[in-house]
Amino acid sequence: MSEMKAEAYINKIIEGTGLTRKEIQEMVDDKKKELKGLISEEGALFVIARELGVDVKEENKDILQDIDLNIVDITENMKNINITGRIKEIYNVNKFNKADGGMGYVGSFLLHDKTGDIRIVLWDDNVNIFNEDNFGQNELIKIINGIAKKGKFSDKEIHISRFGKIVLSPDDVDYKKYPKVKFELININDVNLNLKSITLEGKLIQISPIRDFTRKSGEIGKVGSISLLDSTGSIRITFWNEDTEKLKDLQVNDIISISNLNPRLSNLDSKTIDMFASKNTTIKKSQKKFEIEVGLIQNIKELQENKGVVSFEGKITSLDDLKEITSKSGEILSLLGFVISDDTDWIRATLWKETAEEFSEKLSVGQGLILKNVMLRFNNFSQRNEISAINDSSIDLIDLEIENLKTYNFTKRSQDTSYSGNYVKIDSINNPGIVEIKGYIARELNNITIYEACTKCMKKIDNCDCEIREKTEFRMIVNLIIDDGSSSIRTTFMGEKAEKLIGVETDKLVQIRETPDFEKFLEKKSSELLGKDIVIKGKAKFSDYSSSYEISVFDSKYLDIDEELERVMKIIET
Repeated sequence: MSEMKAEAYINKIIEGTGLTRKEIQEMVDDKKKELKGLISEEGALFVIARELGVDVKEENKDILQDIDLNIVDITENMKNINITGRIKEIYNVNKFNKADGGMGYVGSFLLHDKTGDIRIVLWDDNVNIFNEDNFGQNELIKIINGIAKKGKFSDKEIHISRFGKIVLSPDDVDYKKYPKVKFELININDVNLNLKSITLEGKLIQISPIRDFTRKSGEIGKVGSISLLDSTGSIRITFWNEDTEKLKDLQVNDIISISNLNPRLSNLDSKTIDMFASKNTTIKKSQKKFEIEVGLIQNIKELQENKGVVSFEGKITSLDDLKEITSKSGEILSLLGFVISDDTDWIRATLWKETAEEFSEKLSVGQGLILKNVMLRFNNFSQRNEISAINDSSIDLIDLEIENLKTYNFTKRSQDTSYSGNYVKIDSINNPGIVEIKGYIARELNNITIYEACTKCMKKIDNCDCEIREKTEFRMIVNLIIDDGSSSIRTTFMGEKAEKLIGVETDKLVQIRETPDFEKFLEKKSSELLGKDIVIKGKAKFSDYSSSYEISVFDSKYLDIDEELERVMKIIET
């Protein structure tokens, strides 16, 4: 393009806006910097004129060819984006109420080119393209006059407004430049937030029931989830609304491949990535023989740096009694916990159901073990990885000589003097008063109660009789069933005691209690709490409602077996 045409653009812009040549040149420099040198001087002038509403009656085809953008070149707040790629994934179209009372529509899809992926967001009439017959995965599509914005999950998006345009299956593009998307399997351990449209393969180890929930709009939604295992780890995959239909023919232990999944950071656990399905998610059952066989990790210390399925050996340094816990469904389950050590570190292991019953008769302190294909899981309470057996696990008793076995480190524990250590048996509580009990959490967590309270009297606002109510706050109540072998008792944790137990502030739970995330949080915390040894100090009182004694908790702590042994030894010595 000649300098005369560039000069003509400058004169048009001056005439239409009153800007000076210096101001226009600064805008040109900024535009070229924004587009990382992908546009010429004349092209930048053309784009600026269009942004300013200046009519430059020239053919724009040659100019637009100067702007050969790739997805990697997109930066936040970039305007007048023209880009071509393949449709990688299609998301739902949703409707919403506009401020003027009308109905609005928004839909999105994932665009792919050789440099990466980016979400394209369409508004109102532009969503009609979703109904086109050839609008599908791997179809070529051109975006004209898009705007880059920061997305909901802090990633970049391109929005198409009423001034934008979408060309499906364009005829002026070299299709060879845009090879079709290949969906490759990845390991669960390699899932990260930078990936889009993930494909996984593995064994189903859990299928949660599909349940209904009420949206803020009052509409009823559905949610269901599965847990998938491969040799590198396990992950939870959530399905919403009509997509839950895809779960109906699945069974635990099915081998499946599942494609078009998206990762998100858990709202409640910064260490956890969850997977979410979309309408384009496909599930295929496989006849492959699924075997997990991992190499033996040389020392237990390495287990704290690993994920997924592992194999290792060590000696039992602590062994709990066999416990019985009650699931939410009322099923009685057996649980057996023990600590296994070598000369580098220790790790806690948990066995369930028939496996727990079988090994409660076989295991003893000092016994050598080799544990194959067991699952590492991070426990938020201990802040350490722990071991759980899965269907593919095996445990063999072996002769093993290890010197200088590692157990709990006393120097890292703060000594708590608020407990007397004079524990009472639960079946002996028949008078009101202050008691200390030692037992384990014997029933799953069914609910967490949250209520709005007066900060003056701490009563629910409906029951508050304060003449002047200064402020209100949300408070939490958690009830646990504790068993010590003699009997069980209901215990109540309120306010800060409940927050300490759960490990989450009440205000955070308030934000999610009306969402499906709250149920997922309950399941996760229940799994972490169930079977834990605990010491409780509180006030015992008779409940007319349950016709039995209950405990209002003053303080609690998780039982440290070595600390308890040390306490008992001191009593014996004196």
